[in-house]
Amino acid sequence: MEEMFAIKCQNCGGPMYSHQATRSFDCAYCGTSVPWEAGGQQPADTVGIRHQPIQMVDGLMKLTHVSQLEPAKDADWYYFEPYWRNSSLLEWLFQEDRGTAEELEQATHVSIPCPFCGAAFEGESTQSVFECPSCGNKIGAGDLLKPGKFSKRLTMGTGAEYVPEQAIPCSISEQQARANALQLVRQYPEVFAGHAVEEAIQSQMVLMYIPVALADLRMMVSFSGKGMKKESLVYYEVLDWPYPKTHYVDVPLMGLLEPWDFSKVVPFDPAMEEGNFRIVAVEGIQKDSAVIDKLAYSIAGNDAESAFGFSKNSMRQWSRKVKKHESALMLVPVFYVDRPISDGREGEQVRIAVNGQTGRAAAVVFDEKRDTHVVAPLSPSVHLSSESTVHATPVEVRYVKSPFLYEIVRIGGNAAAVGATTASQGVLREEKRKRKGFLIRLFGD
Repeated sequence: MEEMFAIKCQNCGGPMYSHQATRSFDCAYCGTSVPWEAGGQQPADTVGIRHQPIQMVDGLMKLTHVSQLEPAKDADWYYFEPYWRNSSLLEWLFQEDRGTAEELEQATHVSIPCPFCGAAFEGESTQSVFECPSCGNKIGAGDLLKPGKFSKRLTMGTGAEYVPEQAIPCSISEQQARANALQLVRQYPEVFAGHAVEEAIQSQMVLMYIPVALADLRMMVSFSGKGMKKESLVYYEVLDWPYPKTHYVDVPLMGLLEPWDFSKVVPFDPAMEEGNFRIVAVEGIQKDSAVIDKLAYSIAGNDAESAFGFSKNSMRQWSRKVKKHESALMLVPVFYVDRPISDGREGEQVRIAVNGQTGRAAAVVFDEKRDTHVVAPLSPSVHLSSESTVHATPVEVRYVKSPFLYEIVRIGGNAAAVGATTASQGVLREEKRKRKGFLIRLFGD
């Protein structure tokens, strides 16, 4: 272990807490504020959100950007195939980032003597900041608490040097994250039967800062019509939509954690962090188009089902447009259970996550036959700004005339239920997987 020092207020002796927004250590008792040491990284530019409104011409929507349709199909990147998706985070790391994998695998419990009260307590060797349970004081590793400093050896990903300079700070405690995950599991016991998820939540859950890109997503999707109607066209918008820039975490699970409030984005500095946490770098070989299509396909089917009763299986053609915001790369906090250790390499798998900003819990349970998604309701105590992830109510449209002008036929009938991101109740959704041959199951189409 590195040499430790106590984070103690020089004025009153109370514990001091690191605050990224003020870039200082602040005393919880007397309010004394001490700026972080000079020489740390300079604040990064915050995300530049620029929404582009829909152009209206004589009361008609001009949808040039999504009018060229193509056959709609789920993304088939090999990572999404069950054979590869079953791999744990540690297994992926051993394939692509062996150094970090070995550091994490060799992590041990350590005994820390408190310099304030003399009590000894346990922690992980990979932690940089500890809290003494006896006196409540903070104790930190000197080198790692300097602004801009963090353990590169514990940064996951082949591009470990590529860590975004801005982030959404974590707003909930590890204890609250565990409680929210346990509540979700106990609400749907049949979904998690046969998996030691409660034990995994208590012993394996860890805070991870995961890289995402921020964009506005727009789509047009055609659904098979009923009766004499050949097809129905549905237009979607998802504003302030994040998609992961790494495959080290389950991509569909990340899509269940919305919404995020991007007015809270601040310069990221690991000096703010406490406890046992991980940072994931932007993946250099990430296949963005596959990640976008995977998440967009689910949005198209699920939102249309909520708004109009359309089935995802009746999707025929689609077009999608992603408009990235400026300085749109950032880290988001997620408490993550990669896979219960009791789960083998084969068979049904479980992954659980909790949004570190809002506390929303979600889980995916999957095998070669089906995917089951479970999402907890968003707490009514969570208040979001206008720059938060929003699934606009889908609208059914009809082409009227050139150039790409459409009229609104009807607006989704149950706007409050559109998208799991705004649902007031928990959501459980099961999707059966289409059968494929052995080679296609391994490597995709």
